[in-house]
Amino acid sequence: MKPSEMGCIRFGALPWVAKMNALLLCAAVLASAVVLWPEWRHDDELTHGIFLPFMAAILVSESRRDPAPRFLRGGPAAVSACAALLLAGLASLAVAMVYAAAMGWTHAMAEFMLSAALVFILGAAWLAFADRRVRLLPFNWTAAIAVVLWLFASPTPPGTYARLSSFLQSRVTGGVMHVLNALGIAAFQMGNVIELARTSVGVSEACSGIRSLVSCTVAGLFLSAALVRSPWHRAFVIGLSPVIGLAMNFLRSLLLTLLANGGVRIDGPWHDMTGASILVGTTLLVAALAWVLRRREVAPVYAPIDAASNTVGPPLQQTLIAAGLFLAAGTLATFAVAGSRSRGVSGPEPALAALLPAAPPGWTAQTTPDLEQYSGTLHTHALVERVYSEGPGLGSAHVTLYLAYWRPGEAPVSLVDAHTPDSCWPGTGWEAKPVPDTRSVLKLGGRMLAPAECRLFALNQFETRVWFWHLYGGRPVVFVDPHSAISLVKLAWHFGLGSQRDQLFVRVSSNRSWDEIAAEPILTRFFENLSPLGL
Repeated sequence: MKPSEMGCIRFGALPWVAKMNALLLCAAVLASAVVLWPEWRHDDELTHGIFLPFMAAILVSESRRDPAPRFLRGGPAAVSACAALLLAGLASLAVAMVYAAAMGWTHAMAEFMLSAALVFILGAAWLAFADRRVRLLPFNWTAAIAVVLWLFASPTPPGTYARLSSFLQSRVTGGVMHVLNALGIAAFQMGNVIELARTSVGVSEACSGIRSLVSCTVAGLFLSAALVRSPWHRAFVIGLSPVIGLAMNFLRSLLLTLLANGGVRIDGPWHDMTGASILVGTTLLVAALAWVLRRREVAPVYAPIDAASNTVGPPLQQTLIAAGLFLAAGTLATFAVAGSRSRGVSGPEPALAALLPAAPPGWTAQTTPDLEQYSGTLHTHALVERVYSEGPGLGSAHVTLYLAYWRPGEAPVSLVDAHTPDSCWPGTGWEAKPVPDTRSVLKLGGRMLAPAECRLFALNQFETRVWFWHLYGGRPVVFVDPHSAISLVKLAWHFGLGSQRDQLFVRVSSNRSWDEIAAEPILTRFFENLSPLGL
């Protein structure tokens, strides 16, 4: 690598292979934005994604205005680096497709690996375009950030945000408690809840500072490439940006707590207004910091740009990029066609309410109303739940039967799996308790049921046992470790690449053990009705 005597050339002067690659990459970026658009709109941690295409375009334009552009010499090292990034991108795309086949394109890992594939391929293309025989993009910090920013376009692998958010929640809660104690305000901490004299304030995941951290990191990276040029200034902006975000979020949490202590209702407008103000304020602070540092830098001297090209033929890197892009596009097209042909034939939807038995003598039954409110989350309107009670008190026996049904292709297997009691009940206050066997074969009358997932949950002093089944095409699904590549391929083969079938989720919960309720007519009749459906 060495300074070039010539600047970036016009698009029209590129070799035809480079022109084609540039257009295909623009199409790939646009397609990725379309796939990720729902996440950008509805995920609070990804609202910055809406601005990423514009930020990347600005950085690409700024990189071409570098007063002293550097370009790469051709050679084995440059070709090897380009090929390595391209192979990493194709491998990431393959993993994304496996996750998509097994769990759907909306799964966090599928979207994350898709973004990783885009970053690797864009990185390979950047090296190819920075070749001194092409000179479309220089080899500089601004162009590098234009590529790296796409890492923040998708959700992180499952659990990453949760662990970081839990850590930040505890630190924010503890910090607010220290300030309250210093101010002489009576307060008591219970987990992430602060008990005040008049009310209580919970530091939720949204108040942990994760949004400010991510948004400020993205803003710091962008501003380090768009405004400042000194390496030390860039490092300072990037390092200080998340610190500013976390500090501003802490001030917001403290302000809301003080308002609540003063008798002000902080839910609703106060909560939303302070949250939006924090995001805007932190971004403006980072921008002001970058602008101050920019004013201290010496104005660059722009070298004359020679629009002529000295290309004697398309470099090998451009051929590699073209081959990789066509391979990726062809594979995705084949995957899409195979997925569209795998739609199963939809049969008549079972009458779920009719599958729930009437209350036997001495018992009462009450059908749960308003389950329709969960239809958008579960992607189905076929939901029914009925609670059977032997008596009015909590000490009496209670049995709850729940059914949900999906037509073929209505929801991926992973969506049904994502809304099991393991993931949904803790959010409503239930605490999971350990059980000897999380999966067991249950006996009912004279027959053995399919293996059931077994759980135990507690809410205050009340415990309930839960057994549930997930049927795919009339056959129980045995879930596998989503982090195992081999198991994931098997899951994709069985549930993603073949003909799609209907799905049924069955849940039984009770404050009694299975042995105590197995002889009840409720369960006998219930599973008799489910037998034609595969259970």
